[in-house]
Amino acid sequence: MHAQYDQSAKGGQSSNRQFCRGDVAIVADIRIIGGSKTKIKVVDISQTGFRMECLTFMSGSQTIFLTIPSFQQMEARIEWQTEWIYGCRFVRPLYAAIFDHIVKTYPALEEVSKPNTTGGMMYGAAAGLQWASR
Repeated sequence: MHAQYDQSAKGGQSSNRQFCRGDVAIVADIRIIGGSKTKIKVVDISQTGFRMECLTFMSGSQTIFLTIPSFQQMEARIEWQTEWIYGCRFVRPLYAAIFDHIVKTYPALEEVSKPNTTGGMMYGAAAGLQWASR
């Protein structure tokens, strides 16, 4: 599991957040109150929120409902947005065990530093991409 302490999304300044953030790759659904479901990709998560990529424009401060496969719907609020990246805060923080289970179930691909000695294009495992250890 690759986890790091929360960094502020605005300006990259460190914050005094107490929860650890896990890099994930989750294709999930979100729903805005009164709207239909939209596919998104969750790219990192903490007990208090998540960062997602979404090509559908949503205005800030909206309440959304995140549905990760095999988990109950989670209510969150959009806190910030930059182009297609959104930062969201859970209305009720996740329990530590739920957070750990999500990060272990949906690990992000990690790039491993590996020199290209062939001079050609490399893909997949040859390019140093591998699943994060569970």
